[in-house]
Amino acid sequence: MKKLAAILVLALLAAAVSLQAQSLKDNSYYQRSIELKAMAEKAFGDGDYDSAAGYAAQASEYASLSDQYVAKMVAKAEAERAMAQARDRLAWAEKAGAPKAYPAEYAAAKVEMEASSASYGGEEYPAARDHARAVLTALSGVKAASGTPPLPATYTVRLIPARRDCLWRIAEYPFIYNNPLKWPVIYEANKKTFRDPNNPNLIYPGQVLQIPSIKGEEREGAWDPSKTYTPLPRK
Repeated sequence: MKKLAAILVLALLAAAVSLQAQSLKDNSYYQRSIELKAMAEKAFGDGDYDSAAGYAAQASEYASLSDQYVAKMVAKAEAERAMAQARDRLAWAEKAGAPKAYPAEYAAAKVEMEASSASYGGEEYPAARDHARAVLTALSGVKAASGTPPLPATYTVRLIPARRDCLWRIAEYPFIYNNPLKWPVIYEANKKTFRDPNNPNLIYPGQVLQIPSIKGEEREGAWDPSKTYTPLPRK
């Protein structure tokens, strides 16, 4: 009977640990579950079924703790990404004159940002993520101040003999990202339309590139050389 119970516990444990192996396993809970599993298997092989069942039960508990840890770390990363986007959008809204032009929306966004920070500090990561997303929702209707055109949402590759357009140089334009290191953003957004999707250097004059927003900045229409754009801050 003890042997049968130990076999059942070991079988359940093997399933739990195999699922863990597909996840974020580099944590002390998971490592301890692996150690206890090995101890359980050794005890079972030695015929010590009581110890095998005990080690297996402990290993299962640590595997469960590892699951909880992984879920927490994933939620934390999601919250951090959402909060970074929310902070960028708030900074953009302030420069766009939102405190005066959109006082209610701006005030609501500030409240949500503070709630997000408080939730994050309390390790309530899903709530922090949701509050940060609410910042973007609150500011979704904010437009740039009159007379300041939104940054372009598309850019047409030009034939410039002295300084050939490439993704690096395009990303460096102040009205694009003002940072050449952001060229992979353009590549990822457009590579499916490239003649060779695996070659980011193969662009051609007349090719229209989509320019995604990276800081919550408003983007609209095609780049117009006759317009004066406010450069995108590098930080």
